[in-house]
Amino acid sequence: MSSNNNPMPWEPSKCRVPMWMGGCPSGHCGKPAFGPQYPREYIKHLCYWAERPATCFGHACPDHDGPKEGDPIIFQDGTTPEGRQMWCAVMPGFINLQESPAGFSGNPVEAVANLRAAIANATDCAQ
Repeated sequence: MSSNNNPMPWEPSKCRVPMWMGGCPSGHCGKPAFGPQYPREYIKHLCYWAERPATCFGHACPDHDGPKEGDPIIFQDGTTPEGRQMWCAVMPGFINLQESPAGFSGNPVEAVANLRAAIANATDCAQ
């Protein structure tokens, strides 16, 4: 468990996208956020707003390209053998890798596809 100032990627929090007024910092967005801001590769895959104006180092609300409530959560988790960023995709309610499905890949779109396959596999095994 973590504090609201530094939540785990799968924990709900508040949007950390910086706001500006008159060219000066004016706090953070503060809307409910359900995970970190989606990677650009994933946003391009969803076919909307490929070049986002705000970059957030933390949780982001859906208005700032974060996940909607109930959508997959994507965050960086190490590196691939080639040295690229490794992405981990989990669903809300994630507990740990032993109890919850997860998907990993060097591409965030593939990580979500691997998560969906893991969920389908867990559902098939439960029946």
